[in-house]
Amino acid sequence: MAFAEVDLTKDAQDDSLKVVDILLAVDSSFPFAHAFDGDQVGLLIGDANTTVKGVLVTLDAGLGAIARAQELGANVIVSHHPVRFNSFGHFNVTHVANTYPERILAAALSADIAVIAAHTNVDVAETARRYWGDKLDFEHLGPLPAVITELGFPRAREEQTASDPYGELWHVNNPRSLNQLAAEVAGFTGSPVRVFGDGETMIETIVTATGSGGGRIPEAQVANADLIISGEFGYHAALAAVESGLTLIELGHDLSELPLVDFIAEAIHVRTSIADDKLHIEDRPKLWRSVSAGAKPIDD
Repeated sequence: MAFAEVDLTKDAQDDSLKVVDILLAVDSSFPFAHAFDGDQVGLLIGDANTTVKGVLVTLDAGLGAIARAQELGANVIVSHHPVRFNSFGHFNVTHVANTYPERILAAALSADIAVIAAHTNVDVAETARRYWGDKLDFEHLGPLPAVITELGFPRAREEQTASDPYGELWHVNNPRSLNQLAAEVAGFTGSPVRVFGDGETMIETIVTATGSGGGRIPEAQVANADLIISGEFGYHAALAAVESGLTLIELGHDLSELPLVDFIAEAIHVRTSIADDKLHIEDRPKLWRSVSAGAKPIDD
């Protein structure tokens, strides 16, 4: 991505930048206090007083990201998805079953790499919530209202709170079929999308949500939406949605959230003295690839 030109608060060559400065830069744009309860965000691994040699911003802080950071000479990883730590009864990496998160923690500590996570505190930010609808040139109608089900059926709750599930409601000024809209989305992303529902359904009202969108189905139904565009849906959730008349476009969880990696990197660039050549972005997912029958794997 192209970074915006800004006036920095420190000299670009200042080598006193600490991990805590990266942490505070992210917090200034995406307050960690806005993360959902129980979400593991902030400085997960490392010492906040360590001098920063370089930063890698990525979707996931796995073993591959640690190896990539070492190649780049970076000693800080800022990931969107956190490494999930539970209480350790034992901490060892002896068996393959201890790969996650034990091996990630061990590898980061061994390489002296700090790991910061900015997860739901970014998901709930307006720039993140509105990204897909704005990019696809839909008309914004507002946040997707939360619902209650106490009466045995979903209905909109009158008062909304900051902890409500995130999603945005949009209007398509030029209604078109699901098939046509899905082709446009695939063209914009440069990747195939999965489509659920009758392709000839005319789409006028859309819900967008990054990451996992199955939980947005009741809200979308109450809002009389025609389509949800999100990262992923569970099979049975998708089946229930289609049976109720909803249609779905599934981008892929990782692809739907890659723009958030750029937002995090921009916050670090704008709010610290880090030089451009010390700030790196891993901007394509590497966890999976598509393979067609009789064809070679699709690699970047």
